[in-house]
Order: sequence, then C-alpha cells, then structure tokens
Amino acid sequence: MSSSDSTNGFKNNDQHQQQESVPDSDKVIRQLRAKIAELEAANLRMSSSTASFDVFSSPNGDEENDSFVGQNEQNGGGENDKRIEQLEKRMLQTENNHQQLLTENNSMREKMAQMEKEQRKMAEQQKNDLMNLCAKFEALKQKRTSDSEQMNTAREEIKHAFPSKFAAMENIVGVLKDRFENELLNAVHPNFRCNIAEVFSNPEQNCWDANACHNDLTLLGGDCLIVRYKTEGNHSWPWRSVFAKCAIPSIRFGIFYYEVKIMNLKNYIRIGFATKKMPLDKGVGEWSATYSYDNNTNFFCCGTRIGWKPRFYRDDVIGCGVNLVTGRIIFTKNGQRQDTANLFVSPPIDQLFPCVSLLDPGDLIEANFGPIFKFNPANV
Repeated sequence: MSSSDSTNGFKNNDQHQQQESVPDSDKVIRQLRAKIAELEAANLRMSSSTASFDVFSSPNGDEENDSFVGQNEQNGGGENDKRIEQLEKRMLQTENNHQQLLTENNSMREKMAQMEKEQRKMAEQQKNDLMNLCAKFEALKQKRTSDSEQMNTAREEIKHAFPSKFAAMENIVGVLKDRFENELLNAVHPNFRCNIAEVFSNPEQNCWDANACHNDLTLLGGDCLIVRYKTEGNHSWPWRSVFAKCAIPSIRFGIFYYEVKIMNLKNYIRIGFATKKMPLDKGVGEWSATYSYDNNTNFFCCGTRIGWKPRFYRDDVIGCGVNLVTGRIIFTKNGQRQDTANLFVSPPIDQLFPCVSLLDPGDLIEANFGPIFKFNPANV
C-alpha cells in the first residue's frame, strides 16, 4: 500500500465515523421539530376552543344578553349554570395543557440546541483527531524512509566486506577441520599412527581393472599397475580413463590412499577418484561424483575447477586419498600434502574407485596401492 492510499484510509475511516454520528443527531433534531409542530397544532386547537366559548358574548349588546338571561331565568337557570361550569373547567384544562406544551416546547428547543452544540464539538474533535493521525502517519513514513536508507547502506557495506570475511572464515574452518580430524582419529583408534598400514590392507592387492579401461589404453606388467596411452592409430582429443579393481573400503576410520608416478607426460594427466558411472572417454573430475588433481594447476570436484595449485611434471609422484572419518580429500606431491581444506567427497564413499585419465598418446603412469608410500598417511 502506498503512502497516499494509507492517508486516504485514515481519512475515510474518520469521515465514516463522523457520518455515522451525524445522521443520529439529525434524526433526533427532526423528531424534535416534528414534536414542536405537533405542540403548535395543539395550541392552535386550544385557541379555537377559546373562540367558541366567546360565542356566548353576543354582538347585539345587552338586549340579547337580557333575553338570554330571561330565558335562563325561565328555565330555572340550572342547565346554563352547568354548561358554564363545564366550559370553565374545559378552559382551565386547556390553559394548563397549553402551559405544559409551552414548557415541553422550550425544553425540546434547549435539548436541540445542546445536541447541536455537542455535534459541533464532536465534529471539531474528529477533525483534530484526523489531523493528529495524519501527522503520526507522516512521521512514520519519514522514519520508514530513513530506516530503508540505513538498511541499504548496511547492505552495501556487508556486500563489500563479505568476500574478505568469507575468505578469512574459510581459513578458520580449514584449521578447525584439521584439528578435529586429528583429535577424532586418535580417539577412534589410539594406535592409529602405529597400525596405519594394517588399516589400509585389502583382502587382495589393488590394481587397474582391464574390464574398466578404455580401448586406447594398455595395462602393462603382470601386476597391472602401469598404464600407457597407445601411440598407434588415430586419436582424438578426448580423455582416456581407467578404474582400479577395488573401491574405497566401507570402514569409517583411517585413510584410504594411493600414489601415481608420472613416467611420461605430454600435456595433461588427471589423478583422483570416480564412480563407474563415469564414461571411459571422460576426464576424472569433470563428471558428477568425481574428484581429481591435474598437472594444469587445478583440483576438480564434480566438474567444479579449483585453480592455482602446484603443477606436476615427469618423474613426480602424486598421491590421492580420502579421510574415511570426515570425507576430506587428500592430495600430495612428492610426499608433500597440498591444501584441500574445503574439498570433500559426497557419500556413499565406498562407490568411489581410484581413477586416472590420460590425454595424449605416449602418456605413461605407474600406480602404487601400498602399503609403502612416498607420503606417510600416519602424518595426516
């Protein structure tokens, strides 16, 4: 509702209340005036009765009076005396009624004058009330405008200050998560640092899965740990990917971790985790529920790029792991842990497999699924 509509609302309500009170006063005044007219008509009727009584005074003078007296005397005077007495009573009663009507008329006029006075006073009071309401509304309108301006100013300040504050909060959250992970891991498994190798042991040694490998990739060695992008034939730009046989275990403590040595590299290689829903001609990290570290200074999380990470080259060893308690991803380079403070996998974790993606013919990597690594997971 606009300010003009609100003001009109106040005016309409007050005018409506005034209109409701005025018809009641007008109705009473009309009733009083009708009563006065009725009293005046009754007064007129009494005057007529008095005139009829004067008929007994004859205009012909003493002769008719004498004649009437004579007749009266002849009739014994009794009947005329009775009539005169009745007429006198009627005149007295009429006079009393007339006085009473005059008194009521005066009283009615006084009441009408008093009501008109009260009506004028009420109208004046309503006018003052309406002016006060309008003044209050105007003050509220000005206050609202002032509050709105202050709110807009505060919003702009927050908008400009938010990025720096958000970055500071992210750093604090990362530190707290690291502290929480260490405390929780020690609480869950007191001898965790001593027995970390036992926690990671699988029923069978993990390796690359020939049934989940792109046709342009070749698995070398009897243990199927080396992957090579074939050099023969025509090759297009898309990625070529391979999955490990064993997924991340379903246990909820410890660290799952593996490493990849870069033996030959032309352009880009990605190392990480993915579900087997990802097509083999896609790069790990760019698909949903996939995560990776590539040598173009990027981490990838479900298609989201997180840039400005250390680049890696030939002969570097890249590690990839998951904290099974918190779901936080771990990336390492040559035994040095990288910053992954805000990088987490989404459940279910046990549907994620180690995965690498090669881009160019001649690319060559070798995997190490443990238990001895260049990076010590016990230091997490």
